Amino acid sequence: MNRTIVWFRRDLRISDHPPLERAARRGAVIPLFILDPALLHHPGTGVGRVAFLLNCLRSLDQDLRQRGGRLILRYGNPLDILPQFVQETEAEGIYAHIDFERIYGRVRDGKLNAIAQRDSTFRIRWFEPVGFTSQLIPYSHYRRLWSEQMAAMVIPSPVRCIVPNGIPSEPIPNLEDLRLIPDTEPIHPGGTAAAHQRLEEFWVEKKERDYWQLSYPSANVTTGI
Repeated sequence: MNRTIVWFRRDLRISDHPPLERAARRGAVIPLFILDPALLHHPGTGVGRVAFLLNCLRSLDQDLRQRGGRLILRYGNPLDILPQFVQETEAEGIYAHIDFERIYGRVRDGKLNAIAQRDSTFRIRWFEPVGFTSQLIPYSHYRRLWSEQMAAMVIPSPVRCIVPNGIPSEPIPNLEDLRLIPDTEPIHPGGTAAAHQRLEEFWVEKKERDYWQLSYPSANVTTGI
């Protein structure tokens, strides 16, 4: 059976996820998330953001388990982990969404592309996220592109997610495990179900006010997603 690594990054969901859907149709799926210390301990990364991320990972793992799968977690530099992980799991390749982060993300992914050019056993296929374009285009063109893509059918979640046995995973940590000190700032619950609930609340309670009051910071009319 084919084996494909799905490298989750900013896309911690199972629905409307082309890399996951395509990998599940090919055969076995190896869902992977890498806790990158360069991002976790960056001066610009707040503790609340990491806490929210960990909640999203727990939600993603639960969603995968409901379909017979599970999330595989690794900690370290993706440039070191991914080539070794491909060999360890005997995967045919990696599917992942393009990362639009301008500095660290693009440099990291460029180095992965260079590894793929040198090593024929390391294959990675990039998928464009919805609303993304790598070209510089006028805003009016982007607005049309965004509207067309948002009107497209949502890609359904895989019915089954077959993960090969015997692939170890590090446990999802808490903040203390990552040597981070929790603060008292409130954060939204993580995960797809919580996001859907917030969107429904916006649609019922705030939609009519959003257009007229969006420019007022105290109006509290955004989705909060």
